[in-house]
Amino acid sequence: MNLKRTLCALLLLAPALGRAAAPSLLVTNALLVTMDPAGREPVRGFLAADGAGRIVAIGPGAPPASLQADWTFDAGGKWVLPGFLSGHSHLTQSAFRGIAAGQELLGWIKVLSGHSKGGYIPGDLYAFALHGAIDYLRHGITTCYNYTSRGPTMSEEQYDEQFFAELDSSQRFVFGLSLPGAKGPAAMHEAFDRFVAVSQPYRADPHFLKLSLAKSGLMSHGGETSIDTEAEIALQHGLDIQMHYLEPKIDEEAQRAAFPKIVASGALKAGVMYAHFIHTDDEIVKVSAAAGARMIWNPLSNGRLASGLADIPKYQAAGIKVGMGIDGQASADMSDPFENMRMGLYQTRMAHESAQVMQPYDVLRLHTLGTAEALGVEKDVGSLTVGKYADFVVVDPGAMDTGPVFDPYATLVFACSIANVDWVFVGGQPVVHRGEPLKLNSPRLDLEVKARVAALTQRLNAAPK
Repeated sequence: MNLKRTLCALLLLAPALGRAAAPSLLVTNALLVTMDPAGREPVRGFLAADGAGRIVAIGPGAPPASLQADWTFDAGGKWVLPGFLSGHSHLTQSAFRGIAAGQELLGWIKVLSGHSKGGYIPGDLYAFALHGAIDYLRHGITTCYNYTSRGPTMSEEQYDEQFFAELDSSQRFVFGLSLPGAKGPAAMHEAFDRFVAVSQPYRADPHFLKLSLAKSGLMSHGGETSIDTEAEIALQHGLDIQMHYLEPKIDEEAQRAAFPKIVASGALKAGVMYAHFIHTDDEIVKVSAAAGARMIWNPLSNGRLASGLADIPKYQAAGIKVGMGIDGQASADMSDPFENMRMGLYQTRMAHESAQVMQPYDVLRLHTLGTAEALGVEKDVGSLTVGKYADFVVVDPGAMDTGPVFDPYATLVFACSIANVDWVFVGGQPVVHRGEPLKLNSPRLDLEVKARVAALTQRLNAAPK
């Protein structure tokens, strides 16, 4: 048994979701906040999922007597909404919260990358990524784009640990494959082919939604040399590309100057998702929108790193699809979509000096269906609709009490927090209750991560200076 599976056996309390036939589910007595464009108004009703974890019926009132399921979950009048999505995430950063508190992006990267110089050992990246995925689930994030970490001393087997951690986490994911850009085109093609062979046996796993490319390096910081090869691979295999672009203000001129290289590479034809996309200009927005580019908004991370505020209303008016992301837990620190929505909404209203520019419904849509559309996985997740996976969060606005409800969307976005998340379901199965994972020995994992970070720091301090 390899080390990854050994660690998994120690941590899992039950088989991961999707490994065996699941019972069908009937949810009753729920306030359904579906985020389905066909039904904006929340309704009190029911939801049913089949054994494959997909929604087969949803509607107002009591379920018809003919609708049978293996088990019934009485929501007790609580609110049921789609699981949140994070369209840009670095799950292994869950082990490094609070670092570089006074640094902006480039200084923060220097501090974070300094930790890896201690040398990861087998099992580190698996534990760190699993910790990050479980942390997301605890906060109601049921799907994420994992923009994976690749270091110069990392073996391919160590890199793969991030993929297996996601498979074992119960979270649904898009895997952002990072290629070794610094090693040249041949090494990048080889790394791609090797990972496809490793991941191919798991393509039928319902948690592995999609493979994408996660751009190696920042444009203007080593990323220019790899973009041609990444675009070539993406176009050849029908993949899209997510890239950090136009994030720090200090680098904005160099980043803008790199845009013609992005266009010339063919990356826009493959399909680009910009992560951050803050310090742009009208021409970049126009060309990107015409090409169908998308962007992922990360308010918590952008605020923490003083990167600036993306002009979301401007991008939407231009026709760019927008999703939301938590980013890594070393830059957002908390994985709370409620805080992320509030931060983004309030910042946008302040910048425009208007309360009409963005509403609670708008930002909730961005963190659910909007992100699913930006990632290209809206057929499976993002709203509570027949045919999609039964991934949902049960919110109790009475614990902690949020008071009388005048507008459910306003209560969710303005007043709710992780304290109000009662249950989290993935594929019609409960995976978290009141912050406690049900499929994993969380205290053991927490201790494992702390011990591995302590050992990594010790190796770093002992390394020759």
